[in-house]
Amino acid sequence: MCLLGLVLCLPVLLIGCIDVGGDRENDEVEILSEKKSPNGKYVATSFSCSGGGAAGYFYFNANLRKAGEELDQLDGLMGKHKDWKAFTDIEVRWIDDNNLEVSCKENDSPEYRENNAVKVESRYGIRIHYKVKKGDP
Repeated sequence: MCLLGLVLCLPVLLIGCIDVGGDRENDEVEILSEKKSPNGKYVATSFSCSGGGAAGYFYFNANLRKAGEELDQLDGLMGKHKDWKAFTDIEVRWIDDNNLEVSCKENDSPEYRENNAVKVESRYGIRIHYKVKKGDP
């Protein structure tokens, strides 16, 4: 009897271990704005990302990478939790080769404060300046 239970339960356990579309390769990423640095060495991007199946997620963020590199939707510049919808209306603007401005609206409810406090200050020697826009996110 115990052996029969194991035989019947084993397939269910194995199926539960299979990833059915939960990987980030199935994310749908939309580039909203993309700007090359004045010297052409770097690219700043604002984007949205959705995925995750039934539970799902949808968020906006910004990314800074070397020209020619592929966008990594989990390498966002803002937020402790990269896939929280904490930022909206994101714009990127190069001040010069060494300074990038990222402006956005932020969800300022108490549960988001710790998340929103985390922002990349510099990458590849480029200083990143953040401006919070007025209005609801």
